[in-house]
Amino acid sequence: MDTVLEILGGFYRITLPMPFRLKEVNVFVALEEKGFTLIDTGPNMAGVLPALEEALAGIGQSVEACRRILITHTHADHCGLAGPIADRSGAAIFLSATEALKIRTFSDEGQRIERLRQFGLENGLDDGTLKILARVFSAFRNAGPPFEPTGTLAEGELLMVGGRVLEVIPTPGHSRGHCSFYLPEERILIAGDHVLPQITPNLSPDLIEPDFRPLSAFLEALDRVASLPVAMVYPAHGRPFQDLRGRVDQIREHHRQRKGFALAAVSGEAKTAEKVSRAIFGDDLPPFDQYLALNEAYVHLIELEAEGVIGRRVRDGLCLFSKD
Repeated sequence: MDTVLEILGGFYRITLPMPFRLKEVNVFVALEEKGFTLIDTGPNMAGVLPALEEALAGIGQSVEACRRILITHTHADHCGLAGPIADRSGAAIFLSATEALKIRTFSDEGQRIERLRQFGLENGLDDGTLKILARVFSAFRNAGPPFEPTGTLAEGELLMVGGRVLEVIPTPGHSRGHCSFYLPEERILIAGDHVLPQITPNLSPDLIEPDFRPLSAFLEALDRVASLPVAMVYPAHGRPFQDLRGRVDQIREHHRQRKGFALAAVSGEAKTAEKVSRAIFGDDLPPFDQYLALNEAYVHLIELEAEGVIGRRVRDGLCLFSKD
């Protein structure tokens, strides 16, 4: 995949390396009359900022010329360099109000880790695994140092970016405050992690808003973007693709099957979300993947619960799901 791809005149996709399972992340640069707007940033990890600087130099720009940063969501691979870039350039940073709330709420790392620990314990993760996860999340914190947002993005807000109209599209699910960006005249969707060409984004409960239903929100947002006249989708990971509606149908079918697996897992006896995740994903997972698997299982279980298909009760501090 080309490191720098000019999508439209003065509008570029830049692919940055990452030391994760997903080896690359796509960020976007729109040239303005002076400087540029950056959509997402990549993580604050070794080699990423130099790669961005090199790519910017290739189009006659520098980090110091950044005037505005738009963030799809606050996972480290999407916003980790927002603070360092803003410190060097004075760029304004914008993201959804929900993601801004997350930054404020979890400015205390200890509070975030404690909420994660409580969720894990209630849903069946053992204390040893949770201690490992706390170290992993602390390391991720270094990849996304805190920053102060300049302002927030509203649903349907229209921005002028690189001389083009860009619409803010709320696409919750992967993160409660995730936004995608749509260029209506060019029929281009900058999808972030909402729609990916090869994999489905991990859906996670929101540790601030326990009543949030990630799966239903995600599916509704998929329908929202699928209704747009999109000619090309530019995801945060992977290559651009054209058949958005076809990809949405595939993702919906994936989650229909996943709900079926979760239901089958609790049909014989009451189980924690962690035990359901083992039934779906297997027993041989490293701690971080155990956490992702738990999230996926939990998200599908609470959707089945909301539909009245299964029930939940608490016993000895554990949440148990079963088919009533």
